[in-house]
Amino acid sequence: MPRRAKAAVVPIGASIRVVARRTGIGAATLRVWERRYGFPVPQRRPGGSRVYTDADVARLQLIARALAEGFRPGEVVPLDVAELERLVDAAGKEPLSVRQPQPLPAAPSVAGILGALLADDADEVRALLRSAATALGPKQFVVALAHPLMVRVGDLWEQGKLEVRHEHLASASVSTQLRLLLGALEEGAGGSPSVLLATLPHEAHAIALEMIAVYVAASHAQPRILGADTPPEQIVAAARALGVDAVGLSIPRGAVVKKVREQVLAVRKALPVPVELWIGGGGAAQIDVGREPVRVASSFADLDDFLGEARRQKLAIARAAAR
Repeated sequence: MPRRAKAAVVPIGASIRVVARRTGIGAATLRVWERRYGFPVPQRRPGGSRVYTDADVARLQLIARALAEGFRPGEVVPLDVAELERLVDAAGKEPLSVRQPQPLPAAPSVAGILGALLADDADEVRALLRSAATALGPKQFVVALAHPLMVRVGDLWEQGKLEVRHEHLASASVSTQLRLLLGALEEGAGGSPSVLLATLPHEAHAIALEMIAVYVAASHAQPRILGADTPPEQIVAAARALGVDAVGLSIPRGAVVKKVREQVLAVRKALPVPVELWIGGGGAAQIDVGREPVRVASSFADLDDFLGEARRQKLAIARAAAR
């Protein structure tokens, strides 16, 4: 008789969401520490989801206490439990009036990164971007650094103050950091809105889509990057196939207004009625959509509003279907 295959052993423990709730350490941070410091190293269920042991949780709780005392992640995450206990115990015995936690370093600035860029120091550009992502977190990295940096790079390139190599290095470096952030973020659950992101034909830059994807994922929604230079009919086909709640189009500055308007309206008319169409970017405000139901985002606050309304609509539909 053929031997029966052994059943896979399913590890027992807490999910990343449970660990984040029990320790106060965000899921994205746990993933970053896993790569950067080699802890925590969770087991994996057959589907690939992370599983943390009670020992992992206990050590993370000690780390959280050490961070609250003013220690930095690099100082405490690599420590074992005994070392963490001694550290936390010693810090707890020190009078508050004497205790002087070291302040976190300020996040790198747009000016600092531009300086490294003009010096052709690729390593420093990447290092400053990594440091900014750690200090600011995903949303603020996009809003306060990545977006203004790329706008400034575009302005300087148009003025002839940056070479093509500088623009390419900035785009590639920012894109790499955005993809790392996106990979570390846990998408919203099935009840959260999903957004398909694309640019229209003749717009080959996808970095704006990556910024929006990180912002959307950090807002506990589900980004779906279709990519740049995409024909309208393929955008519509993807929206139908993926069953998304909204389509977001990035319109760059300098876009040919008449042609883009035709393409935007073509997408809107071909999309299923429940699917919203959002447009944003430097050229979006120039597109006159008339009475068509197209929402124009002039800021990240607008995107927050769009996501909030999409979440409420999705919840209302689910409740109605459950009745």
